[in-house]
Amino acid sequence: MPFSQMFRNTLNGSYLLYASTILLSAFLLFAVQPIAGKHLLPWFGGSSSVWATSLLFFTSLLFVGYLYVFLLTRYGGQRQAQIHAMIVFLGTSVALISYLGWGSLFPPLLAIVGADAPPAQNLLVALLIALGAPYFLLSTTGPLLQYWYGTSSHNESSGQSPREPYKLYALSNFGSLLALVLYPFAIEPAISLVREEQWWMWLFFLYALLCALVCVAAYRLRHAVVATSETLISIAPTRIFIWTALAALPAFLLVASTTHLTQVIAPVPLLWVLPLMLYLVTFILAFAGRGSSIFVPLLWLLSVIAAYWYIPYNFGDIVLQIGSSLLVLFFAGLACHAKLYEMRPPTGQLPLFYVLVSFGGMLGTLCASLIAPLIFPDFWEFPLGIALSAVVAAALLSELFFPRILNNEKIRLLRVAFAIFSCILFLQVVLDDDAIPTISSRNFYGNVQVRFDEDTTRLMHGTTLHGTQYNAQKWANIPTTYYSETSGAGLSIREAQMRQGERGVRVAVVGLGTGTIASYCRPGDTYVFYEIDARVQDIATKYFSYLSHCKDAEVRIGDGRILLEHERADGQLGAYDVILVDAFSDDTIPVHLMTAQAVDLYRVHLRGESGIIAVHTSNRYLDLPPIVMRIALALGLNATVIQDEGGGPGASSSQWVLLTPDGSIFASSVFKDANSWLPEPSEVLWTDDFTSILHVLDVPLPWAK
Repeated sequence: MPFSQMFRNTLNGSYLLYASTILLSAFLLFAVQPIAGKHLLPWFGGSSSVWATSLLFFTSLLFVGYLYVFLLTRYGGQRQAQIHAMIVFLGTSVALISYLGWGSLFPPLLAIVGADAPPAQNLLVALLIALGAPYFLLSTTGPLLQYWYGTSSHNESSGQSPREPYKLYALSNFGSLLALVLYPFAIEPAISLVREEQWWMWLFFLYALLCALVCVAAYRLRHAVVATSETLISIAPTRIFIWTALAALPAFLLVASTTHLTQVIAPVPLLWVLPLMLYLVTFILAFAGRGSSIFVPLLWLLSVIAAYWYIPYNFGDIVLQIGSSLLVLFFAGLACHAKLYEMRPPTGQLPLFYVLVSFGGMLGTLCASLIAPLIFPDFWEFPLGIALSAVVAAALLSELFFPRILNNEKIRLLRVAFAIFSCILFLQVVLDDDAIPTISSRNFYGNVQVRFDEDTTRLMHGTTLHGTQYNAQKWANIPTTYYSETSGAGLSIREAQMRQGERGVRVAVVGLGTGTIASYCRPGDTYVFYEIDARVQDIATKYFSYLSHCKDAEVRIGDGRILLEHERADGQLGAYDVILVDAFSDDTIPVHLMTAQAVDLYRVHLRGESGIIAVHTSNRYLDLPPIVMRIALALGLNATVIQDEGGGPGASSSQWVLLTPDGSIFASSVFKDANSWLPEPSEVLWTDDFTSILHVLDVPLPWAK
């Protein structure tokens, strides 16, 4: 048999070739997302909006890729193969040039991030420049290869019927799920960021090779893959709307439930993985034909009732809150995606079907990630998602679950009444008033609330207190919460003041909050706050008076590490006696502020060997002192942990790790009565090239005593 004939027989409709290419492309699509996150988070903070905006980019580019496939299938089979082969070559070339040009998929962000542009815009531009070409190529793979596979045996001479291509979509989502699970639990803890990119590039080139083989197969089978009139067939507007809506609602719930879990209930690291895993699992089950049970809408409706019951935050019910939220997402995804699979069109209409599905996913993500923060002052998108879920679940609920005495007309009226009732309950959540005067503000960096109690004014970020000030004038300048005089921050400043005497001390604070640290300010002292969110400066100035107490207090807007890097480049070194690092959003840590390179940057900004770096490590879910101790060991710094129970007025328990080049500082009388201890250093060293949340995850069980 001639080699060309053997080659044709091997590639003709080969399920293994199509399946392996689709599986690898889906794996690479999801594997590159956390890699991008590690590059971009230092520039955009650690808020959930970074994740939500990134998800918008990925779903939008997925839509563009699916739209390309739809347009491509209007051409004949050989022309399709030729055009896509060119796209494969261009996408691979761009990725290779980028990697060889700056040793990374990502260009230097200083060159592309605008100082005055909105952070969401900067993030989207950075993602587009870094990943636009390879991600677009990867996004085209699933629908195009499904179309080619489904039509490869459909020609008049063979007499064969079209193959079922939609099962390959379940395989595609399995590849995405595999990447999602492996990255935080196997890849990140074992491989540096540089190695991650290298492995990704090699796998991307392998994917490009497989894709080229598929193009060759499609070109050789000149009668097998053809553009048919079915791809342009007119589809009823109602069907277009239903396809789009069924894809949009689970995507909206994915972002809304993730924001609800990580911002309102429990900002546990890696918790965001669970909603995305369940979302992908619903696609896998539905497109494998296993989600069509009439009980799925019923279970969805019951989960909606449970989730509504547990909407008000209560730490004692945290497990039930998380569980009910995840169940809503799971059954919503399963019901909607199973309905999509049930309504799937013939193979000829497959490209248009996926265009509408991807458009729905993009639309749902857009509404939850960008539009909701613009129009909602608080996290209301999840209650809205619950209300929409109740309406759709009731609409999908089988008539078998209604009393037999009700006819079809009465059942329809009952569904409408339930929809109205659901909307009323949503409005009740939105208009709920806990009797405490509150000003709520929300932007890209999350939701903050200023709460006016009878005796104090408090600043909340999610469920975490970020500062308190007494309303009475005589108590207004007392350092409260985590910054009391017996805290690690208070002891560090008091020691610097004692050492400097009448000379002014210079203090840098990464993270502003209410500006409580300025309460330590004396005449001649200088306090410089580095704050990424300009809104926080407005709040600290308008509703709190700590900053006004310090004549030489200055707020510099931007990421603290990036601003300090700029100051080092400008020769502004050795400026501070104390550097306090406390820029956490809720309990989510910006890891780029806690790497060896970051701490080394803080060290060069100390005014002398007796300077102190104080890192706030209070956290409900992470055991951070061993990480900081390991960094201190690597940099030759002396360290101690100050554990304070916060016994003074307005004080909270806190944990700070203090670092200094001169270990004799800790023998000062200021630290004499401090509750200090030394943990065992971590086995791993956090660097800009390697961090792993898994090594420090310490999630307490709510029922544990």
